[in-house]
Amino acid sequence: MSEPVLDVRHLQVQFITQTKPVVAVEELSFQLRKGEKLGIVGESGSGKSVTSLAIMGLVPTPGRITQGEIWFTPEGRSARDLLQVNEAERRSYRGGEIAMIFQEPMSALNPVYDIGFQLTEAIFLHQKLSSQDARRKAIALLQEVQLLASDETLQQQCRQAHPNYSDREVSSYINQHKQSILKRYPHELSGGQLQRVTIAMAISCNPSVLIADEPTTALDVTVQATILDLLRHLCDERGMALIFITHDLGVIAELVDSVVVMYQGKVVEAGKVASVFSHAQHPYTKGLLACRPRLDCRLQILPTVTDFMEVTTTPAGKIQITEKQTDINRKPKVVTETEQQARLKQLLQQESLMSVNQLRVGFPTKGMFGKTKKYLMAVNNVSFKVYPGETLGLVGESGCGKSTLARTLLRLIQPLEGDVVFAGDNITNLALRSQKLRSLVDKCRLFFKTPIILLIPALILAKRSPNP
Repeated sequence: MSEPVLDVRHLQVQFITQTKPVVAVEELSFQLRKGEKLGIVGESGSGKSVTSLAIMGLVPTPGRITQGEIWFTPEGRSARDLLQVNEAERRSYRGGEIAMIFQEPMSALNPVYDIGFQLTEAIFLHQKLSSQDARRKAIALLQEVQLLASDETLQQQCRQAHPNYSDREVSSYINQHKQSILKRYPHELSGGQLQRVTIAMAISCNPSVLIADEPTTALDVTVQATILDLLRHLCDERGMALIFITHDLGVIAELVDSVVVMYQGKVVEAGKVASVFSHAQHPYTKGLLACRPRLDCRLQILPTVTDFMEVTTTPAGKIQITEKQTDINRKPKVVTETEQQARLKQLLQQESLMSVNQLRVGFPTKGMFGKTKKYLMAVNNVSFKVYPGETLGLVGESGCGKSTLARTLLRLIQPLEGDVVFAGDNITNLALRSQKLRSLVDKCRLFFKTPIILLIPALILAKRSPNP
């Protein structure tokens, strides 16, 4: 067995508060070898992301590492304890030898710079390349992460679209296509495309260890599958070791070799992924596995982790976890098909709360002289009704119109055609500043996909206030 490229020993991270220190990671130990894929799984607040930030040397204030060792063995060099090196040496490892893909790509990328600038900046930081060579490498990285097609594919596309082009014109076409990708800004790319850009930035210096902190959380299942395949391929091709952090057990089962299960900053179970998932020993792991939503049936009561374990605190302040045997984990109660149909029939006998009829939403594209040439249709002839007490799901891939439809229902986007009737009022005909439309906000709310959007106005006001 090869020597570990990363060896974390008895790591402890605390956050200093006004009352007492909060332990975010306690006595954490694991090893990672070249080419190995390790999954760290647990609920929000279990210490997964703090662990990754500790390895990167990015624990935010007022957090600090109070105990432990993080031994890193670069290719062809001796092992170094990252907690004992100076900040300059730590920066040389960060991003170059140990890279990280952050959870939210829109937060990881700077909105005022194009992706070409941000990619080449990461390359300049760790490699001595000219500006032209750095842009060539950036393009090659985008091709490797499959955001940009290969030269052969681009050539075929050009030949099909322009069969009369000369070789020089084909070469110019391919170069223009490549440069146009580098000139795009983050807001001009989808979530899956942005995630590929962050992956390209992370692998730009061929790191020995790649840390992926929930990189597929905001992606739909089809894009998620392509990102997982991409990470698997990159690790196999480059021999990188991977730490994949997630709360999604299905993702862990597909991707990693070994798994570490964390609860309140501690490792409660660890081992090969097949062994842990098929023969879980700890009550917390059993609870996580049992709480995954089932597609084959509908349960009367959705199970939670607390249904499977009981947590007590000893007089010394230590946490003790014991397994519980309840009706939920013995034999969960299932809602039968007959019961589901009876409930649906009862709902449909009521007056609808919201009625959407032939709704069409389009975004104009400009033609010559600034005139609208055509509309890019985001929602096209959508109709449905929602009844009091009903839960309606909107499902589809990225770009299918789900979020646009939700915003249109609140008149955050003006529809081209169609009607939205809510509580007896056709809100598509109401003036934007009317009292009736404003009262709609109290009755119909929207949860945004990215929570930081909700905080931006408060941050701006706090910055402007003389006494924030």
